[in-house]
Amino acid sequence: MLGKDQDTRYEWLRRGSLGQPVFWGGAEAFTDAQKRRLLSPRLRQTFAGLTSWEALRPIRERFDAKAWEPSHLHWMTYLDLNFRLPELLLMRVDKMSMGVSLEGRVPFLDHEFVTLALSIPSAVKTRDGELKRILKKAVRGLIPDELIDRPKQGFGVPVYEWYLERLGQRTRAELDAFLAQTDFLDRKAVSTLLNGGHGSQAWYLLNFAMWWKEYVR
Repeated sequence: MLGKDQDTRYEWLRRGSLGQPVFWGGAEAFTDAQKRRLLSPRLRQTFAGLTSWEALRPIRERFDAKAWEPSHLHWMTYLDLNFRLPELLLMRVDKMSMGVSLEGRVPFLDHEFVTLALSIPSAVKTRDGELKRILKKAVRGLIPDELIDRPKQGFGVPVYEWYLERLGQRTRAELDAFLAQTDFLDRKAVSTLLNGGHGSQAWYLLNFAMWWKEYVR
């Protein structure tokens, strides 16, 4: 799992050499080479010649057919509106808010607002390398400058810290049981990944195993 297999730069070069867009989403878990190593021999043979691009291809075709400005920025926005927002970010908002009897609102996803945002040329949005330039100018004077200009701060989950403690033991136990009962993943490749301390990727595999255990087994 080390070296080129784990280096996203080689994955980007692979996509570019095939004439495919480099950007495949804002939350990629594994490179194509890693996926092939992790799959069991049976699935590796079943999916030979296929990649995640097969799932993205219809979205790209719609984008190419309808986008008034087929720029990289608009492709990134369009793809995440189709994939990352509904399947990851909005799902988290829904679960966390409903868990405490709240109903979240996402005004920036109002369809008229999104239409307006996508009608703005990319060169206007990213002028002089400044991200969120238009939004910052719109709220300047309404929100303190120190909030507008501070570095971006995410809300990541401390997976690495958890993985080094009890979550690591839980992950190994769950994956060991999963590997014993299924034929989806290669045991040696999974073991190499776990021993390498790749917390976030171990977290993805743990979620897959627990999803299978809860809803399929």
